[in-house]
Amino acid sequence: MKKIDAYKDQAIANLTGKWGSAALYTLIYLFIYQGISWGIQSFLGTESGAIFNMVWILACLPIGWSYTVSFLGLTRGEELKTSRLFEGYNDVIRIVFAYIIYAFLCVIGTLLFIIPGIIVGLMYSQMPYILKDNKEIGVIDALRRSREMMAGHKMNLLLLVLSFIGWILLVALTLGLGLLLLEPYMQTTLAHYYEDLKAENGEYQTVNKPTEDSGSDFEETSLH
Repeated sequence: MKKIDAYKDQAIANLTGKWGSAALYTLIYLFIYQGISWGIQSFLGTESGAIFNMVWILACLPIGWSYTVSFLGLTRGEELKTSRLFEGYNDVIRIVFAYIIYAFLCVIGTLLFIIPGIIVGLMYSQMPYILKDNKEIGVIDALRRSREMMAGHKMNLLLLVLSFIGWILLVALTLGLGLLLLEPYMQTTLAHYYEDLKAENGEYQTVNKPTEDSGSDFEETSLH
């Protein structure tokens, strides 16, 4: 596996010349996923709005999945197109079922204590990419593959995520506007991490072959 900065450098290389389109893509995603929901909730009121919100979250799970895997596509030379946000609806049952189980496992882990919840979240974090790369795989098998791929790598991924804390604080200072750039940066970085995991686990071959070679072990985290 590579150093933390190496994944971030790869992400920046992918996004160079595309920051504007990535920010617009993220804005459209956030508007669909959250903006519409907030507007309708305000109109409906507290109780009806809460019910609508739960239904909306479920209905938008394929969009959330599509957004995540779009940046995996970006690392493979694909373009970010608005139409790609709706590709998840072509596989809606499998995607929704997978996210429901993932959320359930994370909740159970968190109820045991916060740390087990974090571990579970990291353990099954590669599920969206596995579903993308393996069209015929079942939900349980996708979660199992993620668990196996993440064996011995959970701390590495946690350090990678934590390396963005400085940027997250800066986003707060911009009243959230910086999220339009931070989200693409994080998603592309995490997509490269998955590609390295997949390359390390040669059994997890996909239709789209990995484009990145594995590198050295993780070293100290830094704000890049």
